Amino acid sequence: MFSLQLLGTLGLGLRFEETNNRSNDDAEPKILCDIEPEVKEDEAEGEQSCDRLTFFPALNETLSLTEDLGDPFTPEPCSHTQDCPDIRIVLQELQPGEKIKAKMCVVMVSGLRVTEGLLLFGKESLFLCEGFTLNATGDVCCRRHRPSSVKDSFISTMLSKELPSATCRCWLYEDIKEARFMRFLLEDNAIEIFMRNGHSAFLVFLNKDHVSAYKRLSTVVPALKGRAVAEVIANAKKTPVVEKTALIKWQKGEMSNFEYLMHLNTIAGRTYNDLMQYPVFPWILADYQSEALDLSNPTSFRDMSKPMGAQTEKRKQMFMKRYEEMENTETEGADMSARCHYCTHYSSAIIVASFLVRMEPFSHTFQALQGGFDIPERMFHSIGKEWESASRDNMGDVRELIPEFFYLPDFLLNSNHIQLGCMEDGTALGDVELPPWAKGDPQEFIRIHREALESDYVSSRLHLWIDLIFGYRQQGSAAVESVNTFHPYFYAQRGRQNAKDPMIKSTILGYISNFGQIPRQLFTKPHPPRSGSKKDGSSPSLPTPFFFKLDALKTSAQPFRELPRGPVGQILCLEKEVLIVEKNRLLVAPPSGCFFSWGFPDNSCSFGNYTTEKHFAVSESLCDWGETLCAACPNMTTIITAGSSTVVCVWEVAVSKDKLTHIKLRQPLYGHTDAVTCLAVSEGHSLIVSGSRDLTCILWDLEELSYVTQLAGHTSSISALAINDLTGEIASCAGPLLYLWTMKGQLLACTGTSSGPQADILCVSFTQRHEWDSRNVIVTGCADGIIRIWRTEYTRTQLPGPPEEPVSPRQDQIERDGSASGQGKAWRRCLMLCQELSSGESVSQRRSNDSPAITALAMSRTHATLLAGDAWGRVFTWVCE
Repeated sequence: MFSLQLLGTLGLGLRFEETNNRSNDDAEPKILCDIEPEVKEDEAEGEQSCDRLTFFPALNETLSLTEDLGDPFTPEPCSHTQDCPDIRIVLQELQPGEKIKAKMCVVMVSGLRVTEGLLLFGKESLFLCEGFTLNATGDVCCRRHRPSSVKDSFISTMLSKELPSATCRCWLYEDIKEARFMRFLLEDNAIEIFMRNGHSAFLVFLNKDHVSAYKRLSTVVPALKGRAVAEVIANAKKTPVVEKTALIKWQKGEMSNFEYLMHLNTIAGRTYNDLMQYPVFPWILADYQSEALDLSNPTSFRDMSKPMGAQTEKRKQMFMKRYEEMENTETEGADMSARCHYCTHYSSAIIVASFLVRMEPFSHTFQALQGGFDIPERMFHSIGKEWESASRDNMGDVRELIPEFFYLPDFLLNSNHIQLGCMEDGTALGDVELPPWAKGDPQEFIRIHREALESDYVSSRLHLWIDLIFGYRQQGSAAVESVNTFHPYFYAQRGRQNAKDPMIKSTILGYISNFGQIPRQLFTKPHPPRSGSKKDGSSPSLPTPFFFKLDALKTSAQPFRELPRGPVGQILCLEKEVLIVEKNRLLVAPPSGCFFSWGFPDNSCSFGNYTTEKHFAVSESLCDWGETLCAACPNMTTIITAGSSTVVCVWEVAVSKDKLTHIKLRQPLYGHTDAVTCLAVSEGHSLIVSGSRDLTCILWDLEELSYVTQLAGHTSSISALAINDLTGEIASCAGPLLYLWTMKGQLLACTGTSSGPQADILCVSFTQRHEWDSRNVIVTGCADGIIRIWRTEYTRTQLPGPPEEPVSPRQDQIERDGSASGQGKAWRRCLMLCQELSSGESVSQRRSNDSPAITALAMSRTHATLLAGDAWGRVFTWVCE
């Protein structure tokens, strides 16, 4: 029997009302929606308000679960019956007491995937339900039982041919970070919603419901309150809201060039969710032949003041001639010969897919767009040749770059062994050919390329490129003068709105969906330049980072601080203070002001106040999981523990005003076969790393709480772990050895064994000043009381032939063999010891058995100070003299 009690156990939050003053015995139970006063008002045409009792099914306890579903095309709305399994997917997401206030039909866009669904506004949460629609009277129906509600003929052709699986995602309003008006197919009809965990949703609204949806979001989402009026007015005027705060921060050097470009892309309507409007980044280099890239030489860079079609004078003249020869037929019609310099675009779905073709889902995306892979010679296979094509050789190629060129080495490797075909000489198309200065290493290419983006030369000229793409030279007479005009169909104001004939409209939409769209214009006047350059990567007002001058590092004779009880367990550097706790204690993410403590005889745990040192709560939640050996805390609501049980436990906690109000096991993670000895966590990369006596590390997804991959090959128990929050690289320590890995589990480098005994490494930390700075180091604290500082460098070797030729180009990453250009040479990245530090006698005079081990490491926010804690409870600081 399908009982109401069963529904209650699923957390459906049922509410019943009596109707027509009948008794409870006579009344048929109905599951209702509460109507909020503001919801009853018609905010916009097409919005479905819950003034009818139709979202939840009307249930009767005598109905059976085994009843037939009946005709799949029954006119009966799914929300009027308990037998539709898709509707149950939605119901199971509803928490007790949840009330649906409004329903809207949407189209969800993710890459090339376009699906129909519903946006449901609840009391505390937003529900995004894929595979559902509304009927004419506002009843919820699954797409298996109801035809599509999408009336737009072109969007209908874009919908996935197969009906999407019914899914429902629930997002708490308080977890929503941002929402912005967007365009889809050059129409103002969409909103992109950004979550604090990095997820986002691109929603196209039918019947112009996007304004109404934004108004409603601004009343329920804390981060959006008070924003509706300005945003709605700006949307109506077709002028995006450009915050001056980001511009000022960028001008002062407080925001990197990469961050500022991503900011401009976002407010201009570019998004990762729509390949037709993917973020656009500039080509910045012109030198793809040199063995070493000289960032002080202007000839190493492209001309930022000119579009890609005008990088050479010969090509520029050819495009200007084309413009003059075209007849100016900018009338309403589908004439493809309208006057312009370029009939192709610098960003399109096929350009994005071609760059990312070695990664899924872009490999399938490329084949779907192209009807299979292209001729190998025309595939993206060499960065240098791609530059030559886009800047000089191919009149049909004026492409710019995508953000991945500055942070994602994976797209340059054919790790999935995709069969891309063979070149004319028989060479199979594999990894992307890199310029010689990248040392055959995709990670080094990304680092140098990002370094070039942040260089003084680019910083002083980036505003000129912004003028071309987002600014006053995007269109009009300034665009003509700059040789920067594109086909009229690429522009919103001359595209879809001007075409009334369905055939012409379809032609325009097909054109822009294949060839690209111009971003929103953000500036109508010249963009101001950056105020000044950042010499040597540091500001004169900031102290010198300690790793810039390792030979000048000094420490005081007296410790910075001493703990009365035992070894130092953690050092945390905040903006204005340094927090230190002993072993078996962990600071709960500031500003909570409390610590988490373990290691008691009964295997319990406790919480205490950091300032008063008093414990205010004891919990026995950990008792069933054996001895706790390590813990980590990514945020104020999550604590991760592990130990002798081999299980990594993720706990949900709530601490407020010296009171533990909640602790619950969210998920146990099984995978290790021996005790877990250390943990590291990065919320930014959604990554947990656990190290064990079983000689392995396991990577777990912090959000999904699922297994990612394993780091194998260690020769002893794992003693220390660290994650680089900027690059995602992982350092693991086993005995005296230090290993460096990618987030995908690829071994980048390892310190080799040397003659004589080596001390075990007990703690490890990355410097993270700028991810592109080759001077960054890895710091290890060892059992012999010595701090060792490592830098990744390259050595070039001869593959059989003359002897090895050592070199040390400036880098901070991997140990992988790759072919350099010519002469059978290869580069190898290795970890090189560059400094040893001791707080007492010189390193050469010390013995490992009479020195307290280094048990904790930290860096100040400015990286001017290195802090090290030892087994005697002392903390010493190191700074450059």
